[in-house]
Amino acid sequence: MGKKKVFIFTLIFIFILFLGFNFAEEIKPEIQKKKDASSFVSDFDVQWVWGEVVSVDTNTKTIILKYLDYETDVEKEIILNTDENTQYENCDSLNQIKPADTISVDYIISPEGKNLAKYVVLEKPENTVNPQEESKEVLPEGSDLR
Repeated sequence: MGKKKVFIFTLIFIFILFLGFNFAEEIKPEIQKKKDASSFVSDFDVQWVWGEVVSVDTNTKTIILKYLDYETDVEKEIILNTDENTQYENCDSLNQIKPADTISVDYIISPEGKNLAKYVVLEKPENTVNPQEESKEVLPEGSDLR
């Protein structure tokens, strides 16, 4: 029985060593660097806000946006910073966004604590029909339906 116990303990010891070496693999530094660079944006939660533009400062590349906080049902303002990586839809740049425009913004909170806009959509106003410009129904001549 003694040889059997030694054999079993030896197998268990070798199994534990094998597991320890497999789980203790070191991550190669070049792989870790690539992960850090490529996952910069994905490490941050992308936030979304929709509201009315209060002001635009093209010098500091910022937008002040008035929006409704749905959790508190209170109107608030947020300062959104833009940079050369900010993408725009329905406009070419920050220069085309004006106060009173309605925009939708995907943004992240940068490591410095700033709200960095990643994607800005300028809402196009819907085509509204002026009642005076509505097409008038043409009645045949001599019709008494007026």
